[in-house]
Amino acid sequence: MKIRFYHAPDANCCERLLWILDYKKIAYERIDVGLGDVGEQVRLLSPFARVPLMEVDGIALSESMAMAEFIEEIAPNPPLQYTEAFARAQVREICEAVNSSIHPQQNSSTVRFYHPDWSKEQMRPVRANWLFINLEKLQNRLWLQSQFAVGHQFTMADIFVSIIYRKALDLGRLATELPRYEQHWTFLMSDAEIRNACPIASQGVS
Repeated sequence: MKIRFYHAPDANCCERLLWILDYKKIAYERIDVGLGDVGEQVRLLSPFARVPLMEVDGIALSESMAMAEFIEEIAPNPPLQYTEAFARAQVREICEAVNSSIHPQQNSSTVRFYHPDWSKEQMRPVRANWLFINLEKLQNRLWLQSQFAVGHQFTMADIFVSIIYRKALDLGRLATELPRYEQHWTFLMSDAEIRNACPIASQGVS
């Protein structure tokens, strides 16, 4: 199986997939594109002309949740999901809370649609505030049984939560404002396998 993965810098949906691919040590060809200009191939294969985009043996697959579950199915070890049905649903619930309820509204392309005259700097506090408000709401469903987001093992829920938390920091929120998320991040980064696979482990925040 040949996988080509189209990635753009600072795109947190892409970072989720990179973390999953590298944690599972799956071979892939990484193709870096721009956020503003994703290139002809992405425009041709993605229905919304955006990344992340994956080609599997030449067949395109878009949407990070679909890709995450596909990767889990073709490479179940090391696992990023549970075997028990309800626990699997709980992981999906957290991933979708991030993927569908939190991330899209703060995306710069969404904000630009409603405020086309805003610069990136004008968008930053609005995006950051949206993330802060919703991460505060989400935390009541996290870390109920251990320091992992759901249950007692590292799952894709930890990845989705961590990436969106780090985006909030990148946009200007402070770690002290979201201490439980910072504790979660520190806990994950204490594990060498998890840290070494993380595409943003060594990045600072602005």
